[in-house]
Amino acid sequence: MEEYLMTILWAIIFVAAIGIEAATAELVAIWFLPGTVVSLILSLVGVEEWVQGVVFAVISVVLFVLAFTVIRKRLLKKNDSKTDTDLLIGQRARVEESISNLEMKGAVKLDGKVWSARMVDDSETAEVGEYVIVESISGVKLHCRKI
Repeated sequence: MEEYLMTILWAIIFVAAIGIEAATAELVAIWFLPGTVVSLILSLVGVEEWVQGVVFAVISVVLFVLAFTVIRKRLLKKNDSKTDTDLLIGQRARVEESISNLEMKGAVKLDGKVWSARMVDDSETAEVGEYVIVESISGVKLHCRKI
């Protein structure tokens, strides 16, 4: 019976890891599964317990580190896809309400929508009917310059 004790232990760890992973679905215990399978096989062929434990630990740690490195790179990877608002930069807009940074007012119409607007240069203003170019966007305000 003692010769199968480690095999039973590895089987229990395997089932527990699957149960934890199924319950959380957040890659909490998946790192232990390959190490458990290899250690289970080693126990079946009679390899010493300490070797099984070392193999389990090494495989689990290596898989965790490799996966964490890949996941971290993907999470930190800059997303260069443009949003709809980014597509407004460089577009021409018609001034609907006089733009004055000093008075903190102004609006432009672009693609049929009215946006709050400010000038890039605080000393510039734009009057109703003039056209401006969108330089940047901050929140819901378009920062514009005269054409």
